[in-house]
Amino acid sequence: MVEKKRWKHSGKWVEIDLDACSGLGLCVETCPADVYDLLNEKVFADNIGECIECLACQDICPNDAITRHFAWSE
Repeated sequence: MVEKKRWKHSGKWVEIDLDACSGLGLCVETCPADVYDLLNEKVFADNIGECIECLACQDICPNDAITRHFAWSE
């Protein structure tokens, strides 16, 4: 089973595939808005409200573990 975690704040959405996340922290280092933190070698987006929607996190992740959404389509 794939473990995914989602964060939402005022129309800003991010989904992280925790199984795919290797905890390199490239997204943490790259994000200009400090949205991401590492906890137990996994990335979390607890500051999603600060996101400026630049997609740098999604682009830098070598494992495609981060998906930025502008609307959920479930």
